[in-house]
Amino acid sequence: MAAEATEDRRWTARFPRLSGRGLIMGLGKAQLALVGIAFVCVIGAFMTQLWAFFGTLLVVSVALVPTWFTGRPMILWAPLLGQWFTRMARGQTKYRVRPLAPRPAGTLGLPGDAARLRVLVDDKTGAGLLHDPRSRTLTAIARVEPLDSFALAEGTQQDVVAGGWGSLLSSFCADTSNGVSRVGVVLRAVSDGGEEINNWFQEQGNPDMSPAAYEAYRDYISVSRTDSIRHEAFVTITLNMKSHGVAALIREAGGGVAGGAEVLRTRMEFVRGQFTEAALRFNSWAGSDDVAVLARTAYDPDAQPELESHPEVGRSLAGAGPMALDESFTYFRTEAGYQRVLLVVEWPRKPTTAGFLQHLVVAQVRHTFALICEPIPTRKAMSQARRASTSAETSRQWENKSGAVDSVERKRERSALAQEESALESGHGALNFAGLVSVSGNTLDELRVATEQVRTAASRSGCELRIIGGEQASAFIAAALPFGRGL
Repeated sequence: MAAEATEDRRWTARFPRLSGRGLIMGLGKAQLALVGIAFVCVIGAFMTQLWAFFGTLLVVSVALVPTWFTGRPMILWAPLLGQWFTRMARGQTKYRVRPLAPRPAGTLGLPGDAARLRVLVDDKTGAGLLHDPRSRTLTAIARVEPLDSFALAEGTQQDVVAGGWGSLLSSFCADTSNGVSRVGVVLRAVSDGGEEINNWFQEQGNPDMSPAAYEAYRDYISVSRTDSIRHEAFVTITLNMKSHGVAALIREAGGGVAGGAEVLRTRMEFVRGQFTEAALRFNSWAGSDDVAVLARTAYDPDAQPELESHPEVGRSLAGAGPMALDESFTYFRTEAGYQRVLLVVEWPRKPTTAGFLQHLVVAQVRHTFALICEPIPTRKAMSQARRASTSAETSRQWENKSGAVDSVERKRERSALAQEESALESGHGALNFAGLVSVSGNTLDELRVATEQVRTAASRSGCELRIIGGEQASAFIAAALPFGRGL
């Protein structure tokens, strides 16, 4: 992503398209292997006269080479489809809660591999840290809110806010020993029960002053308790306890998960201090009760107003997940309705300013937007950029010798690579990032409508959304829950 200043001193960014250069004639390794198999089949058919056998292999090999489906080579769909059918055969696409089977204390009642997550309470901060014993990671969740309206701020102020957030992310790239392997931002549009407004109205409202106004406000509040939508924002940081330089710090802090929590606490304090520069107000670290509510309301959005009006219920970690889940290839169903996850496959191609995601984030539909960032150490990022630039230049020289026309897309790709390398030399950081959107509906028709609404909003933001296939249940945990999960 390259950034530059416009005439009115606004900073703009362009997201380059992923390289489709390939090794030879735009074909990747898997596609070239299929072409080789096709040639071998032709030779084998002539030598053995087994035309039916080698003809079948030839047709299958050639059919898997093109990019017929969603712009992705067919051969790359084979592992995903194989995994999907294997899961179906093993019954792993269905999840049911067993009421008489007790869960270990501190574990979340979530489907799939997320069931191994444990919630550990930090005594000093009260935060509920999510521990993944298999990947050995610890995740902290910060509840934040904007200091001022970003959409209503001046353009230069938006650039300052974006710069502050970029500096925070860049700090995780520069220091390879901090151990932060993932930073996530989750923005949820949830049903607002209007509990705070209702309590204030019950205390301050006086029907004697104006009976007509009192009746009008009471009717409006009763409707807004079920129809209005509010936005919640969370920032997550994930500590990889296996990363280089962190293991020694954990041993010095006492070892184990307790030592990891001690190391993560220093990162939490650093991030908290940086929120002000990004125009964010830190509210609190999510505790174990908050983690349970987040999981419960993600799978059952209609429960949000009820849990807000009765804060003494719905805080059990064991009962935070769905009671039943049936996963299909492009959506999944729980006892509360239907859910779907979409991936941002195309970011704005033309120069755009900070805040370009405004239309998608504030879309008037119940949805969640998640931005998952994985910092790349500076040395590794520079090495990758140099290899990519060398490969692009070598390909250009080969195309010139062969008489191929240098396309505009190739020129933009080389320009983007040069700008990326220059930015890294100037001290900027590099990230692997992905955008996920989850939508819900009580019926399949409502789910289809919500899907089209977020796709329309994404188009207005210059983005394209596509439905994730075969991984809906696991992708939902990364998209709708601020638990620091990746794809």
